[in-house]
Amino acid sequence: MSKTNEDLAREIRDLREEIKQMKEIVGVLFTMVFESEDEEEEAGLFPSGMEIPRMNN
Repeated sequence: MSKTNEDLAREIRDLREEIKQMKEIVGVLFTMVFESEDEEEEAGLFPSGMEIPRMNN
């Protein structure tokens, strides 16, 4: 199963393209995670009207 230099070059090019696409996906996911964290901080941890648990001393 011998591959020519042309076949290997094509495979390397395809793999680089796949890596590029994966980096884009990771970037989008990273952005989504941090945007959702920002929204949680803005909204607060508890919905309005919900009592905040407190320790009894």
